[in-house]
Amino acid sequence: MHILTKILVVVVVLLVTALVPLAAVSSTNQGVYKKAAEDAKASLKLRESEGAVAKDAYNASLASLQAKTAGLEAQLRAARMEADKEKELRASKETELEQSRLDNALLKGVTAEMTANDKTQSQLIDAMRQDIENARTQYLAAEKARMELQDSLARMQGDLDSEVAARRQLQEQLQRVSEEKERAMADVQRYAALHGSMAPRAGATREAGLPVVADRSLSATIIDVKREPDATLAEINAGSRDGVKEGWVMTLADGSNFVGNLRIVQVDVNRSVGVVELEDVDARGEVKAGHRAIARKGE
Repeated sequence: MHILTKILVVVVVLLVTALVPLAAVSSTNQGVYKKAAEDAKASLKLRESEGAVAKDAYNASLASLQAKTAGLEAQLRAARMEADKEKELRASKETELEQSRLDNALLKGVTAEMTANDKTQSQLIDAMRQDIENARTQYLAAEKARMELQDSLARMQGDLDSEVAARRQLQEQLQRVSEEKERAMADVQRYAALHGSMAPRAGATREAGLPVVADRSLSATIIDVKREPDATLAEINAGSRDGVKEGWVMTLADGSNFVGNLRIVQVDVNRSVGVVELEDVDARGEVKAGHRAIARKGE
């Protein structure tokens, strides 16, 4: 019995010597994980701030663009009214010109009958010629004004198209900021799913190392649960012959309900023991024998 006691003391000393480096590595890794989570939250806050600034800039730019659009539309309506007036004036001048031509024809007939009076005929012809020149000058002025209005209308339409393109570009920038925010949220959620929140996790131990990605999909059953003051341990009916490895993080489920995670810390041939994590007795219930432990390949 005395020899067995000595052997037991030696075994305990060896176990303590092996666990101290593991505890140091676990403490270092927890600091790294916490810093990574803080960096992710800071990045998320930055993306949210950038999104708010971009949204405010977009709203201000949109209001300015709407005001400019309203002004341009008002100018466009006024220009169209002016163009309509010019068309009416042009039609009136053309009517007057036609009437002048008729009058000219009539005067020519009259002058043909008044061949005896050359002086009167010359005066009438000069007066008619002057009226025709005046009508022609007015017609050319109206045509020039119409062309200028058309050019102004084309410029205003170009300005309106530019403002619409600028508004579309701002909308695309806002969409990109929103997508970056969603990606940052997804990164934080993936971190929480793998490592838990930044707060201490229920059942977590300082001996837990880095998670090992499962190389296969596996479903096992919890056959025993042991609760200790600082951790909850669960044993499953799968071991090394089934491909289970230390460091795996398996999902614990009661039917289709999630109840926690199981981080494997000890593997035997046909049995494995893990530390229960993310257990929430009030919200999801406690981990019990009979619950399923599920590993998914690549997770």
